[in-house]
Amino acid sequence: MVKSLVENARLASLAIALLIVAGLGAISSLPRMEDPEITNRFATVITQYPGASAERVEALVTEVLEEQLRRLEELKLVQSTSRPGISVITLELKDNIIDTDSVWSRARDLVSDGRAQLPTSAQNSLLDDQLGYANTAILGLVWKGGGEVRTDILNRYAKELQSRLRLVSGTDFVKLYGAPEEEILVQLDGQRVNQIGLSPAAVAQILANADSKISAGELSNNHFRALVEVSGELDSITRVGQVPLKVDASGQIVRLADVAAVSRQPKTPVNSLALIEREPGVMVSARMLSDTRIDKWLARIDSVVTELQASFPANIEVQWLFDQESYTTVRLTDLVGSLLMGFIIILLVLMLTLGLRNAVIVAISLPLTALFTLTCMKYVNLPIHQMSVTGLVVALGIMVDNAIVIVDAIAQRRAQGLNKLQAVGDTLKHFWLPLAGSTITTMLAFAPIVLMPGAAGEFVGGIAISVMFALLGSYLISHTLIAGLAGRFGSDGEGQHWYQKGIDLPVVSNAFRRSLTLALKRPLLAGLVIGTLPIAGFIASGQMTEQFFPPSDRDMFQVEVYLPPLLQHH
Repeated sequence: MVKSLVENARLASLAIALLIVAGLGAISSLPRMEDPEITNRFATVITQYPGASAERVEALVTEVLEEQLRRLEELKLVQSTSRPGISVITLELKDNIIDTDSVWSRARDLVSDGRAQLPTSAQNSLLDDQLGYANTAILGLVWKGGGEVRTDILNRYAKELQSRLRLVSGTDFVKLYGAPEEEILVQLDGQRVNQIGLSPAAVAQILANADSKISAGELSNNHFRALVEVSGELDSITRVGQVPLKVDASGQIVRLADVAAVSRQPKTPVNSLALIEREPGVMVSARMLSDTRIDKWLARIDSVVTELQASFPANIEVQWLFDQESYTTVRLTDLVGSLLMGFIIILLVLMLTLGLRNAVIVAISLPLTALFTLTCMKYVNLPIHQMSVTGLVVALGIMVDNAIVIVDAIAQRRAQGLNKLQAVGDTLKHFWLPLAGSTITTMLAFAPIVLMPGAAGEFVGGIAISVMFALLGSYLISHTLIAGLAGRFGSDGEGQHWYQKGIDLPVVSNAFRRSLTLALKRPLLAGLVIGTLPIAGFIASGQMTEQFFPPSDRDMFQVEVYLPPLLQHH
């Protein structure tokens, strides 16, 4: 094995080529995204009860739904807020729940079972489990024509865009924000309604009876069964206007259009409002699947948007408001820059201490280990996102530790007169176990991050996984390829120039030698001096502030406005 590593150049070249191909293949095929995928364990149940006080909402809606939902064994926490006209119940599942879709499905069934116990005007409970997910892209439809902004027209084109985006390969979820709800407005002529002897309440009841939404009966025999429904539901302005109200004394049918003006318009007041460049608009947010490359997915989205924009009227424009590709591209660029900077720094520092040849061999281990790490990430389906990239950056400093030890030990043995095979063999026999112990202990130090339960573990676990792969790759590559390259091309101790064996600082060497001699003569004193550093670190850590993430700048901001209950009621 040692002889093959040192003398067989084709084997070393093949192994390096294999790592390069595998790493580059992983880069091109691994999913890319901004944030790691987190299992959604949060949901909200929103119920509107118009006109009710907070006390009535709590007693008639919130408590009823809470009693139903607490039957779920997977629930970790249930919190509720009752305000005038609205009930909001927040649900959180236990950290060990992975398959959340089935749980939310049962939660919806429980909410449906509880609706029969709610007041008639409050039977509109909606469970939303699409919380905590970041949108991959946000588009905005804006009105560029003159006059009043027609959000109803924008909404129709936004729905068309929403339907097209759902068909794009890799799309997970598409949602509209600021989309108005259209309604048919009936404005009665008071004088004419009085002439036919009807009140507004009576007209409203006639309209309600005319809007048939339930089956009128059933047809069945031994081989066939079907529901019978009445056609002519109120789905257009013309159909609403044709609703008969009364037959007058002359036998003429008085229809709604004869006593009222019927029009279609956005519902007021609006439930949600989107402002784009200080004007009302409609936003279309899209999220991609976690196994998709963001750059390729956004290219397909852009193609669909461009095609639709060409078919839209001139007074409707689709604007890109946000996409995550810019952040992902920056992170990958920073990673490549960090690897390049690390390679240069390692090469310069080690050239001063080990010599140029040995420095180049150690520096080669950095890109090889990074490629090995990417290959392992591909094997376990760990995408390229901010956490996995952070792990690679964290591991830059420890990727070359094993290689430095191996290359330096081989160079020392070569300087002592051993040949290539003996130097490499003795070095590997001497260091494989100590370096394995140090590598494994460092990997175990990151294990708690991987095993951390809940959303926090899913979010930051990519850091630890990539670091552990980097440590494993550093150990394997340093004991194979780097050891073979060091034995074949490393310094043999014959050169006398500084760039061949490194610089020599007698003052530093003598000081270091004296400190070691003193530590060996007085181990108790040395232990006390060395122990002061970790003790001081523990004392200082207790006085430092704690936070999960450091503060960072982002080209976005969020504004939250809290209204008093009186204004919320109105």
